[in-house]
Amino acid sequence: MSPKQQRLGCAAMLLLVAAPAIAGISADATRIIFQASDVPRGKSIGLTSSATSLSPYLVKTQVTRDMRGQPAQVPFVTTPSLFRLEPGTTNQIRLMKTPDDLPRDRESLFYFRAVAMPAGPADALSSRPAVSGALQVATATVIKLFYRPEGLAMQQPEAMGKLLFSADKQGLKVTNPTPYYITLHSLRVGNTPVKLRVDDNSSMIAPYASTGYHHAPRAGAVEWTAINDYGGTEVFHGSVQ
Repeated sequence: MSPKQQRLGCAAMLLLVAAPAIAGISADATRIIFQASDVPRGKSIGLTSSATSLSPYLVKTQVTRDMRGQPAQVPFVTTPSLFRLEPGTTNQIRLMKTPDDLPRDRESLFYFRAVAMPAGPADALSSRPAVSGALQVATATVIKLFYRPEGLAMQQPEAMGKLLFSADKQGLKVTNPTPYYITLHSLRVGNTPVKLRVDDNSSMIAPYASTGYHHAPRAGAVEWTAINDYGGTEVFHGSVQ
């Protein structure tokens, strides 16, 4: 293989695409709520390969501090962290928490990542596809992981309806006065929808923090839809103060 071909192969292997379901592999949850009470036994999430997949996958799992998976120390480990997933099968990954100094008065946010590498051509001596050095593309699914301490000031369903709205110099300011991360599915002021984006985290407001939406209306009735612990949505109403 020429040096140019080697470079192209390495570049292809590093291609990562974040999605809830990747190349025939799907997770059994859209978010992970890791309660303080889960610490002794851990928390599980299932990864399933579609029965129509043409090859097995080599899957690597980890917990990171951001969506891109930048190296950083986190108080979670995954077991198994590397495994082969055959077509039509499910593997349970257990998340275990290690000692930490996370805040006790609010949630902390992490990301569960599963990077799946499809198998290469079938081994010459076997009819079974083999996970080998012929991999060309790696894709990743990323799911939010919320660590929730005990004794928070209110319950999560109540927190979703506590958002506060006020006028900002450049648009709308949304304040979250609760200890929970509030994830918005939609936001409308009057008859004007406010654009939300996942990639810049404008759809999620951290505990005891504010987010600004430039060029959004600065007055009127507000309707927002928030995502609950089960991945469903609930609608709330308020007004810009």
